[in-house]
Amino acid sequence: MTDNMATGEEGDKGTKRKEMEQEKNDQPTLKLYYFDIKGKGESIRLICAYSGLKLEDHRFSSRDEFLAMKEGTRLHFGQVPMLEVGGKQAMVQSTAIMRYLGKLSGLYPMSDYILAQKVDAIMDQATDVFTGSTVLTYGLRYAIDLSPEAKEKSYEHYNQTVLPAHLKKVEKYFDSSTTGWIAGTEEPSPADFVWYCSLINLAGKKEISEKNKSLEDFPKLKAFIEKFDSLEEIIQYYKERE
Repeated sequence: MTDNMATGEEGDKGTKRKEMEQEKNDQPTLKLYYFDIKGKGESIRLICAYSGLKLEDHRFSSRDEFLAMKEGTRLHFGQVPMLEVGGKQAMVQSTAIMRYLGKLSGLYPMSDYILAQKVDAIMDQATDVFTGSTVLTYGLRYAIDLSPEAKEKSYEHYNQTVLPAHLKKVEKYFDSSTTGWIAGTEEPSPADFVWYCSLINLAGKKEISEKNKSLEDFPKLKAFIEKFDSLEEIIQYYKERE
């Protein structure tokens, strides 16, 4: 295959939201099941808020409500977030959900396979970057039982070495972006929503050093956060949540 979809040449180097009237007519019903926290559900909420997709945001009133759903058959891997589509389909795994919503909203590069792969890779990289923190927080889920002393030492290494090294690599992605969005897309792609939420979630973890939270060594990531925060739809979303 030598067309622009496969090579990335002269393809759609941006992502564009669909016309709102088409969104209203064609959009299936969407219902998110998640806890009343930002976590992995926030990127789903934000991409819908930005693109104009109507989302019913169901937040569990208690852990018992979640456990009751977990005992059923709808949570294929026993985890949330779960996105119910059309009242029938139960979608799980947050990155896969983001790819679906990106395609539904027009924010995923459908006509350029090279750009689409870049967006996918950047989303997947977020998993690599923050897996260490996740394992340290939920050790027993991964069959790792650390003593308080071992956990503290591991977080020290993560803060001083592992996390900065990862963030430095992501910072370099912006060198080739002329738009301020991480993959160089015209509008924020699903990767931007995933990274924005990953970074703001990181800022809320007490185990992460203030230096890493402030992104003082990563000016491009800091500028990215500020750019995302300035989006009118994002400002409005958080204003309504106050």
